[in-house]
Parts: sequence; structure tokens; C-alpha cells
Amino acid sequence: MDDGEGYVAGDRRWRFIGAYLVYGQFKQLIRDGIQALATAWVLTGDPACARKAGILLDRVADVYPSFDYAAQGYVYERRQPAGYVSVWHDACEETREMVLAYDQVFEGIRHDPALPAFLSAKATAHGLANPKTSFTDIQRNIEDRILRDALQSPAKMHSNFPRREIAYTIIHCVLGWPGNRTEVENDLERFVRPATAVDGVTGEKGLAGYAAYTISGLASLLARLADSDPQFLGRLFERVPTLRQTWRFHIDTLCLDQFYPNSGDCGAFAQPAPRCVGASFTRLDQPRLEPSLFTFFWQLYQTTGDPAYVQILHRENGDTLEGLPHDLMAPDPEALRRGVAEVIARQGPRPELSSVHKSRWHLGILRSGTGGGGRALWLDYDSGGAHGHADLMTLGLFARGRDLLPDFGYPPVQHGGWSTPEVAWYLSPAAHNTVVVDGRSPAAGAGDCTLWADGVQIHLMRASAPRLAGVSRFERTALLVDISPEDFYVADLFRVAGGRDHAKFVHGPKGQMTTSGLETEPVEPFGHGALMRNFRQDARPSPGWSATWTLEPAAAGRTPLVMRYRDFSTGAQAATAEARIMPYIGLEHGEFWNPALMIRRQGTLPLQSAFLSTLEVFEAESLVRQARRLEVRHDAGGVCTNGCVALEITLADGRTDLLLAADEPHAGVELRFAELVPSLAFAGEICLARMGIDGALQRLALCRAQSFRRDDWRIVADPAADLLEISFAGPSATLESGSPGHLRELRHLGKAVTPILPARSPAAP
Repeated sequence: MDDGEGYVAGDRRWRFIGAYLVYGQFKQLIRDGIQALATAWVLTGDPACARKAGILLDRVADVYPSFDYAAQGYVYERRQPAGYVSVWHDACEETREMVLAYDQVFEGIRHDPALPAFLSAKATAHGLANPKTSFTDIQRNIEDRILRDALQSPAKMHSNFPRREIAYTIIHCVLGWPGNRTEVENDLERFVRPATAVDGVTGEKGLAGYAAYTISGLASLLARLADSDPQFLGRLFERVPTLRQTWRFHIDTLCLDQFYPNSGDCGAFAQPAPRCVGASFTRLDQPRLEPSLFTFFWQLYQTTGDPAYVQILHRENGDTLEGLPHDLMAPDPEALRRGVAEVIARQGPRPELSSVHKSRWHLGILRSGTGGGGRALWLDYDSGGAHGHADLMTLGLFARGRDLLPDFGYPPVQHGGWSTPEVAWYLSPAAHNTVVVDGRSPAAGAGDCTLWADGVQIHLMRASAPRLAGVSRFERTALLVDISPEDFYVADLFRVAGGRDHAKFVHGPKGQMTTSGLETEPVEPFGHGALMRNFRQDARPSPGWSATWTLEPAAAGRTPLVMRYRDFSTGAQAATAEARIMPYIGLEHGEFWNPALMIRRQGTLPLQSAFLSTLEVFEAESLVRQARRLEVRHDAGGVCTNGCVALEITLADGRTDLLLAADEPHAGVELRFAELVPSLAFAGEICLARMGIDGALQRLALCRAQSFRRDDWRIVADPAADLLEISFAGPSATLESGSPGHLRELRHLGKAVTPILPARSPAAP
């Protein structure tokens, strides 16, 4: 039997009664009952509904301060810091919900003589200290023992910032609005500023989870206040300008209209996001009094003039005007629908999202392509923090409607809480698409974005964080290179210096993985807490080996999707393995082992590595006919160091790309390629040259370059320019990206050429 402390069988305990008392009795019968009765009173005016809600609230008030979850409850079989009936994060929300219900029924119970008559009889029968002979007694009981007790018990109301502050604002409003309007708005500004200081959000990790929950709650609070005062949002946006970024954050980071980077505690392995997070859009499938965030996003549009808010509220309504704004209190729904229709007709159904760099959140997303050919390559260059993982320099890729370099998602706390080997595995760097140095996790903190260059057909970023990795260099350069509007490839260069062991992990999608160019044999697992198995290694693979993932087609009759990884690292071991995936969100899909790669270099201090690879995604045929690593020589004739790399990529249509990334001490030194005809020389940091089938130069991207020359073209540039992108047609050249002032000299066969400047589209409003 369960005696209240649980049902015991062997060494296991199931707390059936305790769980029922919280999740059944309190949450469903009492909390939900209070909310349902309050809603019914507002909608129907039936005094019995208000009275019953008042009775429940008064009885909760009798006992609420005596609840102490830290002493009375368990989570993961351990005592938790605080809470009321529920643990802290739930207690904060439940208290706020009961306070709102009290506010809703207040006018219905303050003049109801039946309420004190009933409650005073109960107080006498049970010997309660409060006689409850008048409404004043009942009001004092509820406000002192629920509202004010919560204000005086911050530990019990603790939650993810700023959830407690939101609850406290609601309490202050219920106790004194509108007389305390100035005080409430001042308090609001004090916590909204830090709550929106990091690119509009708190800085908490868990991009589609905790980073979204906090501003979703803030949206509901501001929506309530905006409904009571049409000028409120305008005043607050003037006082806190970062609010202009807040609900744009999860619009800007939505990829392919269906994915978010799983950065931190959020999401599940390769699962799409069905909605735009950061606000809880709820349709009126049943009467409710919660503020409509459809209305709120319309108010955001009216305040800022940004059409993205209208496009998102329309998207979240199923791309229809039907039912908008799902708001029982909306003064003129038809006018709002007309306004939405006008914006959608003028701006289109979706925001036009280009590459975006959330510099304070330490996330860059490189985008190109449209429709089914859209792709997004993201790089997260911080580690740790609230709800963060040891995922420094994690790379992710969305393309063809799939998550192709998926993060594992929310840690598997179902295995016994946060202190298990399973959770430690999910948090570890080896569970992410990054490099692990000496088997250890990086320190918590943020790196620096050292190069951002978003062009027309080349999109790249570079980030560095040696201090966090505990080495002298920890730097990743990611390039998204367009082949056509539908096709692309990714080039990835990860440079590490320091330590004795550099292990790069590649966790691909769920699917069959095969390799080419490897001769493997069983080896010991990586260890260091990594839940991986079946390691097979080639100790001396030749650069250019590949791994191919074949995925199930998205629909019947479609060709399977293929992702091909090619590795050009020198002096590295290559291993295949399987990684344990244990979904917490999406648990119904079950646990499985997923194919993975480990590219590893080991040596004496200080080990220096340059991991170089490409990725391509296709259905029918490969986009790349051939790829090889080139030897790079500097102007004195010597061979450059391992960190100075070059690739020649021959595309399926016969065009050829030459990618060069120079490295110290050769940055700014003219570099040559003996294997190439015609000869080519470059001085700068990064160069991507595309040649046509006939060998003519078609396109050139230069990052922080001094010069580029071939037999036909010579270019001198300002090395301060992050990107110059030029297209060529015979003796003509068009500057497609960058400032003309950064192009110091442009010559074709010795003759000066004036670059053509393309017409610029007008900026979006």
C-alpha cells in the first residue's frame, strides 16, 4: 500500500498518492476549478460561479502559507529548494493564475451576502482564527495569505527570470491598479531591461525552450497592460528600446520556416518546430480570458511598423484570417482582419529573413536559397550558462526540409534527474558537432565572432574562443557556398592549437551511413563519459575520404536524401561510431543509436590541427564531381604550414571552385598554387574563386584581402574589407558585395576596369 510516502517494491518507490495530490487534486480540481469558475463568471455573470471560485480561493488562503515544497515534496527523489503545493517553477505560475482569477471574480463576490454567510459558518465549525463574517475578512484572508505571502516568500516563487517578476507585477496590479500605475511601470522597466538585454532576450540558453518561455510570459503580461492602456506599449518601448528585438529574436532565428537551432536545453533530435516560439498563440476553440497574442502582435506592429509581426500572427493562424484575433475583448475584430490582409497582400506571407548574427547571444545563422532550396548554416560560439551545454563552436545545418547536423535536444532527465551519466553525456562537448580538446569540457563563457561576411553567393563567419577551450587557438570558419538557387555546399575549417588530443565529432541525421576511402578496424571507445559504441578506425586515411548518410525520402515516390561529408584533414585518424540518443521531448520515438564520425589528431604539446571538410546535400546526383586538397606555397617558394589550406572543388556541371584560407604567419603574404593552370596568387585571409567550364574567372569573393591575380585579372583591395564579391563577364566586372572604396585597383590584361555597381533594391520599411 501507499502510505503517502510511496508504494515500495524491492528497491523502487512510486509516489502515487503524492503525485495525485499535486497533479490531480490541486492542479486539476482546485487550481483549474478556480480558473474555470472565474472564466464562467466573467462570461455569464452567474453569481454562483463567482461564489464557488471565492470559496475555493478563501480555503486555499487558509492553508497556502503552510505549504513548503522544500520540506514536503520530492523531485527526482530529492528535496527541492522551495515551492508551495508544487515545486518552485510551478508554484510561481499557479500563484499568478489564482491571483488573476481572484481579480476576475472580485466584483462578483464583494457584494454577495451568501459568501460570508457560508464561510463564517465554516470558520465557526472548524475553529478558524478569521471569523469571515464580512467580505472584508475574506478579502484580507485571500490577499494576505496568497498575494502578500507570495510577495514575502521569494524563494517559494523563484523561477526562470523574469517569471517571478511577472507574477509579482500581476500581484501589485491586482492590489493597487490604477492608483499604483507609476510604481508598477517603474518596477516593470527595472526587470524588463535585463530581461531583454541580450539581443532582446535574457541570454538564457535553450533557444526554443527557456529562452522562449520567459519572453512568452512577458508577452502575456504586456498584452494585459496594453489592453488597459492603449499608450502603454509605446511608452515602454521608448523606455526600453531593446524590446524592439525581443519578439523579433525567435522570428529571426526560425530557419526554413520550421526549425530552430537546438542550442541548450530545448527541442528533440532533428524534430521540426511547428510554431514560432516566444509567444503562445492560442485560438478561441473554447472561451478563455487569457490575452490574445494575435492582438498583441498586431499592437507590436502598430508600435514598431515592423510587418514581420503581422506575418507571424497570420502564420500562427494557419495562414488564414478566419477567427482573428481570437480575442473576446477585441473592440473591432473586422478592422484588425482588414489590416492583416492589407499587410500580407503588400509584404507577402512570410518575413524575408537573410543571414543573421545575434552577437550578444553568440549565434550566427547563414542563409541562402528560397523555398524548398532554402538552407541555413548556424554556428554557436559560447558554452555553458543557464540551461547551456558544453557546446562551444557547435555547427548545425538545415536544408531540404531536414535537420542534417542535429543537436541531441533536451537532456534525458527521465533517467533519474540531472545528475546521471545520460544527462552528462548530452551536456558534454562530444555530443555536439565540435572539437573536444584532451577529453575535457570547455569553460563557461563566450567566444568572439572574428569575421562576418554575408554576400550574394558566399556566406561565411568565423569565431574564436581559445580561452574557454584552454588552448592557444580554438577557431572555426564556416562557409555556405551557393552553386545555384537550389544547391550549395558547406566548407568547414576548424583550427586548434594546444593540448595533446583533438577529437572532432560529426553527428549526422538518423539514417544509414556508409564510408568511402577508409579501411577501419575495431578500436577502444573515446571514453570521457561519451555514450558511444562500435568504434572502428582508420589510423592513416588519405585526405578526401568521405561518409555518406542516406535518409528516408520525405514523401512516397521521392528519391532518398543524401548528405555527403568529405574530410581533407592531414595527419588525422578517422573513426566511425554510434552515439546513444535518448529523447526526452518526443519520447514516443524511443531510444536509438545513431551513426557518427570522429576525426582525431594526437601528438605532443603543443598539438596544432586544421580540420578541413565539406558537406553537400542532394537527392539524385552529387553536386561535386571531384574535390582535392592543394599544396599551398608562399612567395619565397616554401610550403605553407598545416593551418594554411586550399581546396579545389570541381562541380558536376564542370565549373571549378578554388577555396583558400591563409593562416599566420602567411596572412598578407602572396600565396601560389603550383598545380593550377593558369597560375593564381592571393594575399589575404580568405579567397573563393569560381572558374567556368572554359577556365574563365566567373566569380571572386575576397575576405580581408590585399591582392589577387591570375594571368588575366589583377585586383588590389583594402585589407580592412570583410568581403568583396565580384562577378566577371569577359572584360567586365560587377561589384556585388562590399564598398567600391575598398576596391583599390581592378585590371584586366593590364587595363584598368571600372566595376559595375548593381542596382540596389529599396530597403524594406
